[in-house]
Amino acid sequence: MTAQALLSYFDWASVERVVILSPHLDDAALSCGGLLHALRDKVSTLVVSISCGTVRIAVADGSFKVSSRKGHVSARTRRREDIEAMHSVDTDFVHLSFPDGIYRRSPLTGRLIYRKARETWIAPRIDDMGHIEELYLVLRRLCLDLGRILLLSPMGIGRHVDHQIAAQVAVRMAATNAGAELLFYEDFPYVADPRVGRGDPDDPPKALRRLGLDPAQCFVVPVDTDAKVRLLQHYASQIAPLFGDDDGMRQSVTSHMFEGQPCELYWQAQPIHSPTLKEKTHAP
Repeated sequence: MTAQALLSYFDWASVERVVILSPHLDDAALSCGGLLHALRDKVSTLVVSISCGTVRIAVADGSFKVSSRKGHVSARTRRREDIEAMHSVDTDFVHLSFPDGIYRRSPLTGRLIYRKARETWIAPRIDDMGHIEELYLVLRRLCLDLGRILLLSPMGIGRHVDHQIAAQVAVRMAATNAGAELLFYEDFPYVADPRVGRGDPDDPPKALRRLGLDPAQCFVVPVDTDAKVRLLQHYASQIAPLFGDDDGMRQSVTSHMFEGQPCELYWQAQPIHSPTLKEKTHAP
């Protein structure tokens, strides 16, 4: 599939705002950092980060303590990193207080829905349906009646449950909001290196098909590697687990290319076409 230049495709003067759904406090910068830089003088942008809440649990004496899981940085630290990053690209942002998938508990049993880290790389579980519905209502209210918006959503490459949920909610929002045009961004760094996430290869067509969609059009945004690396360096707590070090981060950003140039790719999608009986009958 050929790719069109995203920046010249849209009449940006007719777009009220670009809204980017970010499952965690770095996903918008990781996947859309090049676009955030490019849009600064074109249109207002809003990054809505979803899983930003500090989770507190009750203890025996009636007090509360901050919940933490091994290998994960506090939400407070990550919010500070994101504030600095968003300010650096003159982007509006909202931090929602939903808990990260690894902290969400079943409303029925009170137990963790995803008890082990590897369990977050699966389809959403039934115990998460309440969270999904609440997220839809909150995001719909944030985006309602803003005029014409371009809604950018992860597509769920890598199968992280929080990314899949954001994508499912975005599809529903676009279907119920006539002013929203939906594009999907490729979940970085999972699209560049599947070993960072679940481990098995994944790509845009597979991710979209899990949403009941097929690719319709691909758009490309060239990336200024130095500028994107500077943006990602604000997320100091995430560099080691995602890239190893700054050199690894630069190499990952540079390696994601289109026609020999570092880039970000964005996708329009359409419902999967189911052949009619007539089409099946006349198929060769």
